[in-house]
Amino acid sequence: MLKDIRYFVIQTKFNIKNAYALRSAFWIGVVSMIVNNCVFFIIWSLFMKSVGDINGWTGVDVFGMLGVSMFIYGITFGFFHGVVDLPQMIVRGSFDNVLISPVNSFFKLATSSFLVTAYGDLLLGAVVFLSYGIYLQFSLYTWLLYVLAIIFGAIVFLCIRLLCSLISFFIYDGDNISNQLFEIFLRPGLYPGAIFPIKLKTFFMTLVPALLTSAIPVDIIKTNSLKLLSLSLLVTSIWILITFLVYKIALRRYESGNLLR
Repeated sequence: MLKDIRYFVIQTKFNIKNAYALRSAFWIGVVSMIVNNCVFFIIWSLFMKSVGDINGWTGVDVFGMLGVSMFIYGITFGFFHGVVDLPQMIVRGSFDNVLISPVNSFFKLATSSFLVTAYGDLLLGAVVFLSYGIYLQFSLYTWLLYVLAIIFGAIVFLCIRLLCSLISFFIYDGDNISNQLFEIFLRPGLYPGAIFPIKLKTFFMTLVPALLTSAIPVDIIKTNSLKLLSLSLLVTSIWILITFLVYKIALRRYESGNLLR
């Protein structure tokens, strides 16, 4: 396992260094994504100014939620983008390269491709969610709850993205279906959890755990709830187990494309 993690770190550094070789293109991609994301903050700022607080959620809370969401998105697509390209790898037969590697197949897959613009999400998200904590003057204990909730959200986000890609092992040319399923998961996480009725909120925390990747970390802070954090841990653990089992089953279904290169 340590060898696999070391490979992941080295390959990630190589991907970043390789992308940064074209510095202008690298920074244009990062900055353009930051500018694009700033539009969300402007829209939500205008909306919250018009309607006021939403069931206890202020504009600052919404900004914190967006920061968490962007940060988690940036982590997944910046460091694990290979899981997004998995359907195309299956169609091309290039997934063979992942399986014959002495490195753990997941780490090999994760670092097989790279998305520069994700680092725009990562940087802006980090600035916003850290600013949220500083603005509200989090204690050390509150920071701990906040960071743990974000970690759980990032793990769930990665699990769902991988599960959506694994559809391609079971359905031929499942790239479009994979993307559509991921969009279904992604959309509820773009809104404050306060707008959902309790039953629907529970649904989006468990069966479609989109809120874990955005609103729930903020809810945990607002309520200072260890119970909600524990629920997040439980849901995260279940989705890790589901993803692990489906991944193992999917690998057994793969038939080599004989396109080793």
